Amino acid sequence: MTASYFQAANQLRQEGKLEEAIASYRQAIEQNPNFYLSHHNLGEALAKLDRWDEAVTSYDRAIQLNPNSVWSYYNLGEALAKLCRWDEAIASYHRAIELSPDFYTFYTSLGEALCKQGRRPEAATFYCQAAEFLVKQQRWDEAKNCYSQAIKLNPSVKDDYPNLAETLTKQRQLEVAIATTSKSIDIDPDSAESYCQLGNLLAQQNRRIEAIESYKKALALNFDLEEAHINLVNLLIDQAEIDEAKQKQNKPCLEQEALFNLGNLLIQQGKLEEAIEIYNRAIALNPNWTEAYIKLAEAHAKISWNLWDLGKLDESISSMEQAIDIYNSQMETHTLSNLGIRFITPEYFTNWPWLQAIGQLACTIDLYIKMGILGWRPQYHTILLAPPEQVINPCLLNYWRRYLHIITDHSLIVRLLPVAKKLRCLEYTLFYIKLSGRQMVDTSYAVPLVHKQWEAEKQPPLLTLSPLDYERGWCYLQDLGVPKNAWFICLHVRESGFHSEAVSSYRNADINTYRLAIESIVARGGWVIRMGDPTMKQMPPMRQVIDYARTEAKSDWMDIFLCASCRFLLGTNSGLSYVPAIFGVPCVLTNIWPISASPYQSQDLFIPKLAWSEVENRYLTFEEALSPKFFFNLNSKLLYSWGIKVVDNTPEEINELVLEMLDRLEGKVQYTEEEEALQQRFNSLPTPYGLSAFNSRIGRSFLHNYHCVRRKPIAF
Repeated sequence: MTASYFQAANQLRQEGKLEEAIASYRQAIEQNPNFYLSHHNLGEALAKLDRWDEAVTSYDRAIQLNPNSVWSYYNLGEALAKLCRWDEAIASYHRAIELSPDFYTFYTSLGEALCKQGRRPEAATFYCQAAEFLVKQQRWDEAKNCYSQAIKLNPSVKDDYPNLAETLTKQRQLEVAIATTSKSIDIDPDSAESYCQLGNLLAQQNRRIEAIESYKKALALNFDLEEAHINLVNLLIDQAEIDEAKQKQNKPCLEQEALFNLGNLLIQQGKLEEAIEIYNRAIALNPNWTEAYIKLAEAHAKISWNLWDLGKLDESISSMEQAIDIYNSQMETHTLSNLGIRFITPEYFTNWPWLQAIGQLACTIDLYIKMGILGWRPQYHTILLAPPEQVINPCLLNYWRRYLHIITDHSLIVRLLPVAKKLRCLEYTLFYIKLSGRQMVDTSYAVPLVHKQWEAEKQPPLLTLSPLDYERGWCYLQDLGVPKNAWFICLHVRESGFHSEAVSSYRNADINTYRLAIESIVARGGWVIRMGDPTMKQMPPMRQVIDYARTEAKSDWMDIFLCASCRFLLGTNSGLSYVPAIFGVPCVLTNIWPISASPYQSQDLFIPKLAWSEVENRYLTFEEALSPKFFFNLNSKLLYSWGIKVVDNTPEEINELVLEMLDRLEGKVQYTEEEEALQQRFNSLPTPYGLSAFNSRIGRSFLHNYHCVRRKPIAF
């Protein structure tokens, strides 16, 4: 009988006969007062007649009979809201959400009730949650309304603006989405994600320059934001394709192209002065021909290299300044120039593959990044194009990713090269560096100068070894026989095998002259790990000495682990000697030539090779060795033609330097006033750029032995 009354009441309610339906529900309740749906449906019928007090009573009874009745709680909340009983209504909405959190209307009703109590920030939260459910259902209009209401209630909320912008984007309301995202950035200017979202919106409107600027700002806030990296590169590729299309439209005439090709041929033949004349003729015919300007700059750069190789430092710098001025004059006309996008390309003007030299991968990048942090160069978003087959140490390259946007994908590199060649930061990455005062100097002068300022500002090393490399490095070392708690040094003595060159052979030394120093290290309890490559001269077996260079354990990451974990590196003027320094590890460098190639940390020690003049039958003074002719001259053949013989350090000199470092690390060194005075005198020697920039110390025994003409034929 109850079922018949209940069913009849439902039918009457559907037909709009609410009074009759109410009577029938009451009869059903009389027959079965414990059937919760009769109370619930009675409440709905009463609510349609605005009989809210009675509806509340019915819903309450339904809930008593079925505490999990979601809609009874929701409807009770609606009825209580009509009676302005806000606290009770809010409690009912909360319970409905707890029982079934997937209905967006529960959140909007709760938000409305909270608004009535003036609890606007809380209300905004629930409108936002309602919008999230609507987004999942792709009900964009309703979602937009909910996000808009949330923002209206709490304009300072951070997350709602990006969500609203995304919803507007789905509706293709891009201008409104851009305005919304901009408002989000006003509220939270440190949100990398908002800048990235703005870049995405601007890109969709083909506003490339503005989009690139937004991605740059995103990466300045969060350099690890992969989406911004990817989208920025895609826009740069688009720009490169636009550049190529323009270039095809402005195709030179046959006469201009013939001159251009002739200039290229002359460069290949080494006839650089003639090439410059030809390129100037081509430019006179077509003053807007960017490619011709770039090739003209290349010719000047190669002349600079030739002059540098001849020891003509001033003339070399002058030529390089011409090259860079010509290049930059063209770069300034590029669409992207003012956006601060710069590239480091796989090859310089000279087509020298610098990525294959670990010293360049360590020192050049370290210098470039530090100059930016110190404010010694403009702040750029720098993209390094690094073809994997050219990278001598992929592990080291990956360590630089926290500072540089590095691209190794071949297809991306090929597509970016047209724009990259026009936006290179040459004045900060070639062998001549422009300092903050715009003076152009040799890299060997710039490095200690920059690092001296770096140390003065108490800046830490740029790189630290990752926990993964540390743990697996020690596993390998233990397999090689080194106890976990032992200390070790790295030994790297440059030989000609790896480079197979004779031009800068004066940088090489004989590993056998280091045996005395090795014995001193072992006597102090240390281990010696010989670095290098398998072409190096094999070392005889020695206690606590591992010829790592010739073991199967050698790898790119193990090289980095050893350089970053050793107590110090004992070495020569080689590229590897720069790697420990970027991790803050001291260096003891021997057989340094030229003297300007000394290490650059204040904790480093060095001793140079001496230069004997066979013409004058005497040693060059330190001051003469720092003159423009020799300042950074690595050309063995040229030195030979001048009658200059470079003399290697003796085993005793090397050992004395090592002992000085060991004592320094153990806190046993105290320099005398005389020694400090000699060091200061050495540091004040003039260079082609003014006062020296030495930051490391020359070995005290070496300096003591060679400072006086009467004792040894060398002087300041």
